[in-house]
Amino acid sequence: MSEISRFDVIKPLHSIFLIAPAMDSKERNKAFGIKLPLLGYPAISLAMIAALTPDNIHVRLIDAANEPVPYNQPCDLALIVGQTHHIQSAYLIADRLCKKGVKIVLGGMHVTALPDEALEHGDSVIICEAEAVWENILDDFSKGSLKKKYFGPEVELATLPTMRRDLFDKKFYHPGEIIETTRGCPVGCHFCAVQNFFGSRFRVRPPKAIKQELMDIFGPRPPQAKWKKWLARNWHPDIPYFVEKRLLYVLDSNFVSEPVHARAILEVFKECDIRWYGHASFNLTRDESMLDLMAESGCIGVNIGFETLSGVTINNMHKFPNRTDEYSDCIKALHDREIGVMGTFMVGFDEDTPKVFDQIADFVIENRLETAFTLILTPLPGTKVYQQMDSQNRIFSHNWRDYDFGTVTFFPKNITPRQLHFGMRHTWKRIYSYRSIWHRILKKPRFRSFFYLPVNMGFRKCTRLICSENIWPAPQETRPR
Repeated sequence: MSEISRFDVIKPLHSIFLIAPAMDSKERNKAFGIKLPLLGYPAISLAMIAALTPDNIHVRLIDAANEPVPYNQPCDLALIVGQTHHIQSAYLIADRLCKKGVKIVLGGMHVTALPDEALEHGDSVIICEAEAVWENILDDFSKGSLKKKYFGPEVELATLPTMRRDLFDKKFYHPGEIIETTRGCPVGCHFCAVQNFFGSRFRVRPPKAIKQELMDIFGPRPPQAKWKKWLARNWHPDIPYFVEKRLLYVLDSNFVSEPVHARAILEVFKECDIRWYGHASFNLTRDESMLDLMAESGCIGVNIGFETLSGVTINNMHKFPNRTDEYSDCIKALHDREIGVMGTFMVGFDEDTPKVFDQIADFVIENRLETAFTLILTPLPGTKVYQQMDSQNRIFSHNWRDYDFGTVTFFPKNITPRQLHFGMRHTWKRIYSYRSIWHRILKKPRFRSFFYLPVNMGFRKCTRLICSENIWPAPQETRPR
């Protein structure tokens, strides 16, 4: 943006901190933030806010998971955006900056769910998306009249500029790039806060804009030297792409929600000649031509939220696209095209019994998923799961640091909190055992083992942290009165 002189009329705004807080436990941050090709991404929402800030204002993006907040440096206004398990750290940062006279704005999904709580630690809160109200916030700051609450309407993605990638310190993150092509989710799973924040209307970025951004990032594919050709011929055709860092992570919650747009983006990826991975719904595997195009476009992996192996639970959670009896066929369809499958599962649903932990591990190993996250169901504020459990007096912890998907915060129905705690960790141990890694990653036919083997070894290291009683103590067995 060009200079906007009216911001300097009453209260000059010289410096802004855009802060992504981290958990207050370095060990827990390491467990779910280990630097692997699949993890360790910058806060692109803050980089977009930076792009919407006038050029005459100094902006610093601070990732508290990797660097300390520079409290001694001058700052007029700070925007702090974090998830529920980050929010207590966000409040501590806000309180400390506030004592130095910095104006504080808080945003994100947790703040959207509990804005009045957040206002105890800041001057203003942003409810839902920030991009549409950021200019108003800067204008109000310059007049000394910040409002308590700003309600961000759904942003049309075509109107947004390219994010400020120059603010990312690349040494903190994986060697690839990250992009957002869509927002919104029409499904509305009961355990998920995405729809409450981004809305149910599916919005898309124009393929032309995405192509321009990717070409700015990667440029044309360079000529292939003889040694690269040798690697491609004797090891794997994708190796040169990793050497050249032509790797892209698509952040979207569900890349294929709008098939026409998805096909157009896949053509863009194909033209840009990159390798990429991202998230997609189960619906993807019902479209053979889409799967073919994904393979042609350079897709190396898809993260699918299987969530559970119980059809009853799927229906109760309103994740209707999933059909548990089709899961194995879904995985095979992707493997047939040499696309890795990164599955996500949750444990702690009302229908879960002590058998669920081995059932998930057996499924992952038998179907040879390249990676699998098994997380503890977490009643995030604002979700229907939270409303249900809160009304039933089943939530025993409102300490937000515990809402990290590795801590039990509620009383399950058919298992105890301790069974849920240890059972989730038992599943991780089985999935990331050496025997399982051999069977899933190294046994023929294998797909991109050069990529998924180090990822799995990293998750094996992560498992040791998750299972540490010092880092994640087990809950007590007390029951609600």
